[in-house]
Amino acid sequence: MKPGGVDMLRRITEGCRVILVAATEAEAAPLLDACREPRTHVVATKTFVVGEYPSADLPSGTAPRRKSAAAPSIRAALAISGCDKTNAAHVLTCLLQIMEPAPLIVVQVGIAGALPGAGSVSRASVGDVVLATSEAYSDTGSSSPSGWLSAQDLGLPIARPGDVELGGSFFLDPGLVLWASEVIEAIDWADRDAGGGPGIRPAVLLGPCVTASRVTGTQVEAEEMARRWAALAESMEGAAAAHICALYQVSFLEIRGISNLVTDRDRDAWKVDRAVEVAGRAALAVVGALGHLRSSGGR
Repeated sequence: MKPGGVDMLRRITEGCRVILVAATEAEAAPLLDACREPRTHVVATKTFVVGEYPSADLPSGTAPRRKSAAAPSIRAALAISGCDKTNAAHVLTCLLQIMEPAPLIVVQVGIAGALPGAGSVSRASVGDVVLATSEAYSDTGSSSPSGWLSAQDLGLPIARPGDVELGGSFFLDPGLVLWASEVIEAIDWADRDAGGGPGIRPAVLLGPCVTASRVTGTQVEAEEMARRWAALAESMEGAAAAHICALYQVSFLEIRGISNLVTDRDRDAWKVDRAVEVAGRAALAVVGALGHLRSSGGR
């Protein structure tokens, strides 16, 4: 990134406590609609929209993880990264390298495909919301005559933010994920058509997710992926975002709306609008509730 880009990003993100990341303009649309006084900038081909998000009353029975006397609006930087892992890593590295203090949290928002249920893991349905409890690079490793070998199996150096090599798998803060799920569960979904008709309440599922540049497009591969990773959903960016946040030791949430079931590829069956809407509403509820959390400059 050119020096001018560094200076611009540092200036425009001043006061931002949250980073929101979406791969496409379509996935970012609900966040853009809710942003107050948005200012748009383009740096290194990436679009950044900085503005204020209103705080929201915490739902009854939902306690903040860190108490605050007031719930001001939240200043956030929304980054539209482009698809796939490199773009997600690029945009977050640009931001986390220059933001001081570090943001309270990074929230990735978008759509994902639901993998078949494996073992005790239930399959998500189209229109559901999935919160990642962990992320993994599902296509970083090696095939072999004896089966798949992950980055960890091979001992590849992927990420070592502390004394332990993470080996391409990243675990999110369980307390933060649980808190976010409580906020999302309390949304009054009946007050607005969420792309599937009034009163349609999505299920909110928590579980492992995986990331691949090669989207799974056959039933056989989907079942193999589910057995291998016991994951709820597959996307193209999640593990990269979790990876960068682990390196910078910044809290991370991933909120996905399920647009399709991962099976023999049938693009006409996808419900992208529904998935975008539920993921966006879920993310906005979480961002609104963040006004009740004390800014901590990261974890």
